[in-house]
Amino acid sequence: MIATKRERKQSGFSLVELMVGMVLGLMLIAGAVSIYLASKRSYVEVEQVAALTESARFSEQIIGNSLRHAGFFGQVPASLVDTDSNLTAVAGDCTGLASAHNLKQFIFAATAASANVLGCIDDAMPDTDVLVVKHVIARPLMDGPREGLDPNNPEHVNGEIEGLQDEKTYVMTNNVVGRLFDGNDVAPSITSGGAVPGGTAWAYQYEVFYIRDPDPDSNDDTPQLSRKILVYDTGTLAMKVETEDLAEGVENLRVLLGYASGASGEVDTYKTPVEVSSTGNWSDVQSVEVFMLTRSATRDVQYTDKKTYQLGGDPNDPVGPMDDNYRRLISHASISLRNLKLVIRGGA
Repeated sequence: MIATKRERKQSGFSLVELMVGMVLGLMLIAGAVSIYLASKRSYVEVEQVAALTESARFSEQIIGNSLRHAGFFGQVPASLVDTDSNLTAVAGDCTGLASAHNLKQFIFAATAASANVLGCIDDAMPDTDVLVVKHVIARPLMDGPREGLDPNNPEHVNGEIEGLQDEKTYVMTNNVVGRLFDGNDVAPSITSGGAVPGGTAWAYQYEVFYIRDPDPDSNDDTPQLSRKILVYDTGTLAMKVETEDLAEGVENLRVLLGYASGASGEVDTYKTPVEVSSTGNWSDVQSVEVFMLTRSATRDVQYTDKKTYQLGGDPNDPVGPMDDNYRRLISHASISLRNLKLVIRGGA
């Protein structure tokens, strides 16, 4: 039967037309997929860099804030603060100059040769530094008799303080002397002729910063910037040191200590913790250079880290290359130990 003219107009695509259409369609799909993958990769990179920057900034800020307050004990230098006779030993305390109640040395650093360091850490990342800082929180809890004892103020009762928490350690100071005591003990008297006349109470802050090596048996292999702090040991009314994770992904911490060897008290050289410990003269440390290496929490299989990183110290001994799929960011902060400088220049 011969097709009519109308029927010929309604016939479908030819094979050639169909193949051309499919090729054009595949080209459009390939372009869309390419744009999507490029956008996703860019998003992943931006997200990881932002997370790295935020983690590094937070870590730098918390360590810097602690160092800026190092050695601050109210109205007196740390050398004039003694310990209360009822002060109990800290469970799991660090040893030597790093111990919680040794206020004669309020800044100390060491390099972890293994997971065990300073007698209080058993999960440190080897070949990273540990930083110990001691001070009081710069917020007085009461002002003592200088403001006059108000019988209606529950903090001022017969020249002593009430309302201090059992779970904390405090330093009571005036402009002559200070005393470290537990909140669950009787506070030093602040009346005339008392242990600390006209004293002000301050909450004591003890911090040991280090890089915690993750448990190899766990599913999470992300290193952490952690710190040891004093916490209440339930049931014993005593203090113990306990680990607190601060920022994930921080895998290396190195410090250089600004050292003043001359009589001027000005920094003239920088030393590693090992070099300062060999001299034993920590009182000449005037500033701290903090270097941290932070890595992303997740891998990017399309990225390989072949960089080297200089974390202070010997320029011929850089860290890396890692040859893995993690992005990394190095951060650096220089912190002046202003309280120590005030003590030295004040002749105390």
